Amino acid sequence: MTAELLPERKSFLRYWAIGISVTYLLIVVLVVYIVQGEKEIANKNHALRMNANAVEPGKTPPDPLPANTDFETVHVGIYLDGIENFSIKDSYWSPTFYIWFRWKGAPSLNPGKYFRLVDGKIEKKELQDQYSGADGTNYEVYKVVARVTKFFNTTRVPLDDHMLNIYIEDSANDVSHMRYVADPTADISSRVKISGYDITGFSTVVKPHTYKTTYGDPRVKEGKSTSFSEYNYGVTVKRSGIGVYMKLFIGLYAGVLLTFCSFFIRPSETAPRYAFPSASYFGVVANAYMTHSLLPSSGQFGLADLVTAVGLFTISFCVAASLISVYYYLRRKEEDFSRQLDRVSLRYIGGGFLIVNIILPVCAFY
Repeated sequence: MTAELLPERKSFLRYWAIGISVTYLLIVVLVVYIVQGEKEIANKNHALRMNANAVEPGKTPPDPLPANTDFETVHVGIYLDGIENFSIKDSYWSPTFYIWFRWKGAPSLNPGKYFRLVDGKIEKKELQDQYSGADGTNYEVYKVVARVTKFFNTTRVPLDDHMLNIYIEDSANDVSHMRYVADPTADISSRVKISGYDITGFSTVVKPHTYKTTYGDPRVKEGKSTSFSEYNYGVTVKRSGIGVYMKLFIGLYAGVLLTFCSFFIRPSETAPRYAFPSASYFGVVANAYMTHSLLPSSGQFGLADLVTAVGLFTISFCVAASLISVYYYLRRKEEDFSRQLDRVSLRYIGGGFLIVNIILPVCAFY
């Protein structure tokens, strides 16, 4: 019993428990700082992306709009009808949508003929309807199947959320000749689904997009840039729950649990005492390879890396605790102290690991 131990051994156990607690407290602070920071950055970037007067960090601000008022106004809207493919690993998604253009003036403006998809490729485009009214109103609606490039922020996978954007520009008329206006009737079909994610909303905005190049055209003055009106349709998606998270890391948790079981083995049985954490360590590494196979190559250190790092650290910590326990059991012949050390190590290392792995998904998901 602890009461039968020498005072210096009681002090050792107390400081050992404090040391473990402080270590895991620092880990909690670190992981919360990293995960919360990444979540705040993502939310801020999403808000800036859909703000007509703001620019996301890392992107070049557009040139001021020219003061002329001699331009055509075209109302644009999108109805998202489906998402055929969605791949974080391959950095793309494939929407099917209806897009319409409404304007007054010459039918020859024909914005439906000249619109282009920025950061993507139109794979199929079909005119569904068009007319020119007696009051000069012109209307066109197209069905489009596209493949859009999207470099996903993977720092919170598999408890992530994303904004999927469709950027539309006119390829023939810059802002001095034509400007888009977001149609408020844009919408999204209730049939739109992505496996493992919930559709949480959509929004639209029109912003200028400036190309800082003359494309080598000798007719254009050097240093001149061209701005186009860009219609941005954004859909926000969020993981449905923590089911995927648990599936990915259940092997890691099982490995760490197996390591904790080594504290129930008598320190004199050194072979099984160290065999459990050794097997667990390689199991966690294998789990990390499996998890990273679902993600694109990236230098970012994210949620999956944090969970793996905490698991490997915990196993290593348990091995260190076992080394100390075995030393006092076999070399110093202090069997009671060794058993008490095992109990304290199991209680505090296990508790610290549990707390970190509760806080991590909560911070990432909510």
